[in-house]
Amino acid sequence: MLAFVVGLRTTLDAVCLAGFVCSGLARLARFNATVALIPKDEAGKSRYFEGLPIPSTLFIVGLLAWWTKMGWIINEQGVPFGVVHLWESKTGSGEVHLVSLLFVAWAAMMVSKTLHIPKL
Repeated sequence: MLAFVVGLRTTLDAVCLAGFVCSGLARLARFNATVALIPKDEAGKSRYFEGLPIPSTLFIVGLLAWWTKMGWIINEQGVPFGVVHLWESKTGSGEVHLVSLLFVAWAAMMVSKTLHIPKL
């Protein structure tokens, strides 16, 4: 919702943001289903997170808040890094903000089976 409010409103942005939300839901579901299979330490706690944990998305929230504080998403400046026009047609254009790719990359890291983040 915050990304939409700051200006990620093209159709392709919405697809990226929906994928981000769905990946977060899939990550939580997989964690609940597979937590028993992850190796444990002596205290019975999991040794690592499989994929990025959901609270890591607060980094993106902080980034959006910082951009707002700096005034980078107000008025005509738009969202940092701008928009890429992929195609033009009679039914609409294929525009996507480059920042949306951050959401796509984060979503991929959340659902990654091979990314192991050690617990501290």
